[in-house]
This record gives sequence, C-alpha cells and structure tokens, in this order.
Amino acid sequence: MTKSNTPELALRIRLKAVPPPGEFDEFDLRHMRVGGIFVVPARLASMLIISGYAEMVEDRPRLSEAADFSRPKRTRDLK
Repeated sequence: MTKSNTPELALRIRLKAVPPPGEFDEFDLRHMRVGGIFVVPARLASMLIISGYAEMVEDRPRLSEAADFSRPKRTRDLK
C-alpha cells in the first residue's frame, strides 16, 4: 500500500496536565508543558481532551464573548 498524501487535521489545544508515562506511548509528548498551547493531530487532541489532560483552544473569540461597547438603544414608550 502506498503512503497517503491526504493532510491530517490538526487542532489547537492547551495542556492542562501531563499524562503519566505509558498512557500515550505512541506519541512523543516530552516537549509538552502544562499551560502550553500546541497544534497536534486531531487524534491526539481528542484523546487528550477526552482524558481531561487538555482543552480546545479556539482560533478566534466567540461573538458572544466579545465586549459590547455600544450605547444602549432608547426605546419610546408606546401608549
């Protein structure tokens, strides 16, 4: 079978805790530090997130979290 040239999906995560040795042996996690943000393959990201060792980092802030500096709209009393 030939090697696939299909790009793998990568995700941004923040490491919350380092997994104990032996839990993710198929991946080299030696460079990862708690609090660091890393772009990792989707498979590793999902395993770390599900296990509670990482959380997803969004590339852009959610609209609902954006600050609203607009002035309040005045409403007229309708009688």
